[in-house]
Amino acid sequence: MGLYASTQFKNGSDVTKCILNEKLIKPKVPTLADEHKAHKKRVWEYRMSELIKTERVLEGNVCNLFMVVMSLCDADTKNQVESTEEYPDL
Repeated sequence: MGLYASTQFKNGSDVTKCILNEKLIKPKVPTLADEHKAHKKRVWEYRMSELIKTERVLEGNVCNLFMVVMSLCDADTKNQVESTEEYPDL
């Protein structure tokens, strides 16, 4: 499963981590020191913009993967999943 997710989705290794942990795992947020230089702030801003892009792609990939898995399920399994309390969060 890990190889398939890694080859079919952007940020595939992140999708694989989410599948293995059964939850969405967002990337670590970079910190900016209180006493920082201007160039450090520019680097931090760049890293934050990349992090936001990565989170959007990851959330989309996890949603796409869920839809693929649900499309492979029979009607009884879909009904069981949809009747759980966690379904709205999925």
